[in-house]
Amino acid sequence: MTQDQEPIRIIIEEEDIPLMPEDKNRRTPDVKGAAQSAASSAGQVAGSAAKKAWDSEPRKKVTGTVSRGVASVTTKSSKAIANKVADTIEQQTKQQMEAMQVRAQEIDWKAEAQKGAATGLQWLSQQVSDLSNRFTTPVEKEPPPEK
Repeated sequence: MTQDQEPIRIIIEEEDIPLMPEDKNRRTPDVKGAAQSAASSAGQVAGSAAKKAWDSEPRKKVTGTVSRGVASVTTKSSKAIANKVADTIEQQTKQQMEAMQVRAQEIDWKAEAQKGAATGLQWLSQQVSDLSNRFTTPVEKEPPPEK
């Protein structure tokens, strides 16, 4: 623009003309109902798609494969655990057996036999003493019954 030119001005005068003519018979659109209807329709489509996906062969194959895999892992794990438990029990049994053998070698069997024989002879001596006392002690007779 040059200095001697005037800028263009647009003037809008207000008029009392409504932008949209009012129609008494015209109803306002039901936006809420339309949204609910669209959501319901979308939900039905999503439900139908989910049902089709659930009933599909690929899903069944994947589920079957996963089930077999889980069963295989479970079987292998239980076998591994059983083997570990068996190995542990076997090791503990060997250790106990070795400890018993060492203990048996450490025991002085001669002293044990002497101690057992002494205890047995003392018991036998006591029994013989009790028996001899019964024979040597007179039994008191009851007085004869009076007539």
